[in-house]
Amino acid sequence: MIEHLMLGEFTVALLMSLAALCAFVWGAATGAFRGLETAKQQVLRVEGVDERRDA
Repeated sequence: MIEHLMLGEFTVALLMSLAALCAFVWGAATGAFRGLETAKQQVLRVEGVDERRDA
């Protein structure tokens, strides 16, 4: 009985890891990780924060 429960937990963990890997690969392939600095600058500009002044 315990072996079946551990197998189920292992399977769930493996599937969750595979889902995370697929999400990362999809994001990298579609360019979701490019231009992060531009997005940061846009948010700071909208919030009225000058990054150079606050540093």
